[in-house]
Amino acid sequence: MNTVTEAMLRDVVVAEGADAEFYLHGQISQDVNDMTVGESRLSFLLEPKGNIESLFRITRSKNEEYVLDTEVGHGELLLSSLERFKLRSKVQFTASNWRMISVLGPADLSEADGVEVVASSPWPGAGYTDLLGVSPSLDSPRCSSEEYEQLRLAKGLPVIGREVDVGGVPNETDLLDIAVSFGKGCYRGQELVERIDSRSGGRRLIRRVRSEGALAPSDELEFEDTKVGEVLTVTNEAPYEGFARLRADVDLSVGPDGVPVTVASIHDVAL
Repeated sequence: MNTVTEAMLRDVVVAEGADAEFYLHGQISQDVNDMTVGESRLSFLLEPKGNIESLFRITRSKNEEYVLDTEVGHGELLLSSLERFKLRSKVQFTASNWRMISVLGPADLSEADGVEVVASSPWPGAGYTDLLGVSPSLDSPRCSSEEYEQLRLAKGLPVIGREVDVGGVPNETDLLDIAVSFGKGCYRGQELVERIDSRSGGRRLIRRVRSEGALAPSDELEFEDTKVGEVLTVTNEAPYEGFARLRADVDLSVGPDGVPVTVASIHDVAL
């Protein structure tokens, strides 16, 4: 059975124009100039000094059109930041509020209506497809938004405004491997990313955690009686799975009352 959630809003910025590819490639952390139509990638948009302004997915929807989708409440900053440096570039940005249907597993997407963009999910090993549009629909079994969030915490990725902070350091998100191109040349904020990466990355990283004992957001995590991090977000029942910000060299810790907590990269869903 396919698991589908429909009750999800997304902030969307559409970039279109003859210079859209060139302009976006010089602004965001991900490669744009080799994207094929229909391809999706995760990316950061950084301040000139290198701190995070946005974390979003970019999809090449047409030859001269890209759809950037992000969490609700973060589209306005994404739009204003992209507009800031465009000068005489032939690219137009339009902000919208869309809906998203996330489909787990194979499905007959030809039965979907109102879909503007079919985007692959960046979740590691999940095989998700997201259908985006003003009012998309698909006749398929659905899960609740609460069930979807439980699945994201167990198998998905951290998101802007929840685990990833505006103003944070991209090197501390554990997302560089999938959201940053180190071979593309210059882009806004590149210097900080490259400098920290050359020093073996951030001192703390967002990590995936799992425990059979109870965990809650803001719980301290320890190793050898020393605080090494804290829980960011976590499921509300056993097994407790979610994200924590931890010292980069830690792969095992303890939570409240000494409960063992397994730690792994957010790209490892086999905890």
